[in-house]
Amino acid sequence: MSLLKLKRSSVHRITCAVVIAEIGRLRESDLVPSISGDWPEAMPIGDEGIGLDSLEQLGALGALAETFNLDDGILGEESPQTVGAWIDLIMRGISQPDASITVRSSGTTDRPQPYPHRVSELLEEASFLAGLLEGRRRVVALVPAHHLYGMIWTALLPDALGIPVVMRKVGTPLSLQPGDLVVAVPDQWRALLRLTRRFPPDVIGVSSGGALDTTIGTELIVAGLARLVDVYGASETGAIAIRDVPAMAYHLLPRWNLMALADGDWQLVDLRGAVAALPDFVERIDDRSLRLAGRRDGAVQVAGHNVSPERIAAILREVVGVVDAAVRLSADGRLKAFVVTPDHRNPSELLSMLELTASARLPFHERPRYFSFGDVLPRNGMGKLKDWD
Repeated sequence: MSLLKLKRSSVHRITCAVVIAEIGRLRESDLVPSISGDWPEAMPIGDEGIGLDSLEQLGALGALAETFNLDDGILGEESPQTVGAWIDLIMRGISQPDASITVRSSGTTDRPQPYPHRVSELLEEASFLAGLLEGRRRVVALVPAHHLYGMIWTALLPDALGIPVVMRKVGTPLSLQPGDLVVAVPDQWRALLRLTRRFPPDVIGVSSGGALDTTIGTELIVAGLARLVDVYGASETGAIAIRDVPAMAYHLLPRWNLMALADGDWQLVDLRGAVAALPDFVERIDDRSLRLAGRRDGAVQVAGHNVSPERIAAILREVVGVVDAAVRLSADGRLKAFVVTPDHRNPSELLSMLELTASARLPFHERPRYFSFGDVLPRNGMGKLKDWD
């Protein structure tokens, strides 16, 4: 049995992130500037503090209960009135050895799916990763702590290292210092590469939440990052393997082993014998190393969300005047679409219909940013879909 314990400071940070995400959902906005931040425990959650109305307070409590797998047996006679009261409830609820935390995927088709994780396993993962990053003085968090990546790297790992966390946003001064550990997703690293002339010495970066382009990673090293760690994982499994850019090989975390399937395919098995599917096809290098060989579901990552290009193309094909369509990830991390039209159709008229359909039926991150038109889909000599400008 693990002797590691979930600290109150970790719960505090995760709590704030979960509530911000829930209120953003209720207010139908990704940005809730009036309630952003890590609030002090004494802060009231009502009008005199965070500013949540009664329905939002219920929504926040429900989101925390779902995340930390709480039930109403731990509730008192009065509903929580401060941030500290939320944390008190959670600390009581997760005191059991089999306590778990539930995260949600960024699903490709339907509603995000819930995935529970034993607290003990999350703490062991954070402890292992912390051991690889000794000497860090501060975590600079560019990601929230309500997703699994953020929970591990901006809540549990800083506590394991005994170092503070500062929150930053790309597009504002990061004020990096030697000894910083910068936690970001690939889209943010791409932006930082363009915004940063030179990183201070002894700054390490971490990337997850999607595939990190090795060229981008190498350019970040050239720009002064002392090290860039790329984490391969999923909401279902947590971290699976890590690599140091620019190396292509990922090395499995101690929890995982590869198990052979038919036709050269592989799956994961953990130390308890539980089996888990790999989100990607992989090439086994040796017992502890692998290379990625493409997503099983064909999904790509856009702004931290798993997106299915084929599902989006199917929606575009429903537009009157569209003969066929294909969707791909462009070089800037946004989606692009190639649309086949009848010879007599004016592409400018069709473009308006396509953009209206995308706005009505797709969330922002699933809407193609660029449209190209032609008589047939671009294909190579083997008949496979190829890229287009």
